[in-house]
Amino acid sequence: MNRERTLQMTVVAILLIAGLLIGSYFSAIPEDASTTAASNVFREWFWEQRSLDLLVQVTLIFVGALGVAAVLPKHGEPYPNDAETLKRANANLRDRDR
Repeated sequence: MNRERTLQMTVVAILLIAGLLIGSYFSAIPEDASTTAASNVFREWFWEQRSLDLLVQVTLIFVGALGVAAVLPKHGEPYPNDAETLKRANANLRDRDR
């Protein structure tokens, strides 16, 4: 594994641990009655307004699909795994266009 990949995995692990620690800190804070009441009102409203939830889910799925499409090579474009494959693919494309 190369150095860049190791660094990326380390950063992700640190961010995950930081998120867990922050989440456990906020879940340990006791809530008073006014905060709980306001939270319940929001929960009831959000549960009744399912269209907002559906819109968020559809948006997340669409953005995820766009992200996958951006990572994949374009149609007819070879996957650049090494220089020899790229040379052969370019030669094939030039021959096909003639």
